[in-house]
Amino acid sequence: MVKMKPPMVLVHDSVYKSDLTKSRLDRMMENIETDDFRIVDDEGLNEAVRTSGWLSHGGKRTGEIKRKSDPSIIFNTFRFASNEEFRDLARQYPSLAGYNFLGDGHWTFRNKGSYPGHVCKSAYEIHSAWGCYHACDYCHVKDFINIMINLEEFVQHLDELVNREKWQKLYKYDNQTDTICFEPEYGASELLVNYFAKQDDKYLMLYTKSDNIDHLLDLNHNGHTIINWTLSCDTVSRLIEKKAPVMDDRINSALKCQSAGYTVRFRFSPIIPIKNWQAENTEMIEKLFEKVKPDLITIDVLGWMTARQIIDSIDITLFDDEYRAIIEELADKGAVNYVKQIIPHEARLKIYRHIIGELKRLGNGTPFAICMETQEMWDELSDEIGMNKDNYVCCCGPESVPSHPMLSY
Repeated sequence: MVKMKPPMVLVHDSVYKSDLTKSRLDRMMENIETDDFRIVDDEGLNEAVRTSGWLSHGGKRTGEIKRKSDPSIIFNTFRFASNEEFRDLARQYPSLAGYNFLGDGHWTFRNKGSYPGHVCKSAYEIHSAWGCYHACDYCHVKDFINIMINLEEFVQHLDELVNREKWQKLYKYDNQTDTICFEPEYGASELLVNYFAKQDDKYLMLYTKSDNIDHLLDLNHNGHTIINWTLSCDTVSRLIEKKAPVMDDRINSALKCQSAGYTVRFRFSPIIPIKNWQAENTEMIEKLFEKVKPDLITIDVLGWMTARQIIDSIDITLFDDEYRAIIEELADKGAVNYVKQIIPHEARLKIYRHIIGELKRLGNGTPFAICMETQEMWDELSDEIGMNKDNYVCCCGPESVPSHPMLSY
C-alpha cells in the first residue's frame, strides 16, 4: 500500500462492529500518518463533511482544487439498505447525500441512453470507494477518499447482481478510484479475483494506473480477471497525472501481470494534445508493443470539461499551439462541452487518425475502438477501426471478454 499523510482520517463507528473490518482498518492505518483521527457516527460524519469544504468543490477538477496534500480519508461501510431507507437517511443527513457517504453505491448502471448522440454500451459497474490517491489534473474526484471496508459483505452481495444480470459478462472495478494503490492491506483485489475465478462466464476488470501490482501475481485468477491500465504519453504521465506512475512503470506493470497469466488491455485516456503529441504518442505505442501484447485498446481524447475548466485545471502552456489556440478561443466564447466533447470534431479526428495509424503499423492486429464518441466520428472512422457503432468491442464493454469473436485474432 502507498504511504499516505492525509490531513484528516474519519472512521465511521460501524467499522468497529466487525473483527474483519477492524483488522482491515488496522492494516491500512499502518501506512497512514495523520494528526487528526476521529471516530464518528452518522451525525458526526454529516457535520465533518459539512464543515470540510468538500461539497463546495462540486464540478471542479483536481487541477482546479490545487490539492496540497494527500486526500483526507473516510473509512466507511456499505449498508445494503433499500432505496427508501437511503432517501430517509439523506433527508436526515443532507451533507451525506452524495459520494456514497451513506454507504450506498456498491454498484451503478452506466446507461448509454444518458449520452445523446454518443456511442457507448450500457453496463453495471462495481465500486468500493470514491476518491483517489493520484492527483491527475483533469480528474473529477475530490480531495477525499470515502472507502468501504466491509468487503466480505460486498462480495457476498455480488451474487445478487451477477445472477440477475445474466447478459453481462464483464464487470468493471473501479472507475471512481484506484483501489490497487491500497493493496494488499485493503484486500479487495484478492476477494474479487477469487470470486470471479469461480464464475463460469463472468469476468472482473481491474481498472488502474497503478504499478502496485505484486500482490496480484500469485493469485489464482483462473483467466477470469482482466487488468486495464489507462496509459498516457511520458509528458502527460509526469506533469499532468500527478502522483500516478509514469508511462514506463505502467507498461512494465502490465508486462508482469501478463507474465502471470492475466489478460491485459489499455485505454489511451485521456489523450491530451501537448507539444510534440504525435511523437510522444508514437513512442508510447512503440514501447507498449515492445513489451506487452494487449488483447484490446480503447482510444479516448480529452473531454468531459468546459474549455475554461481545461485552462483552469491543466497547464495550458504544455499544449500544442494549434490545440491551445482552439481551447483558448472556446474559453473566450464561454463554450461548454456537448455531453463529453469540447475539442471540435476535425481536431479530434486528427488525433484519432494519428493514433490509429500507429496502432495499425505497430500493433500486430490488436483490436482497438474509440471511447464514448459521437455517432459522426464512428461513421467517419469505422472502416479504419474495422468495427462500427452497432457492433464493436471496447475495454469496458459488458460482453468484451476474451471469448468474444472480435478478440480472437
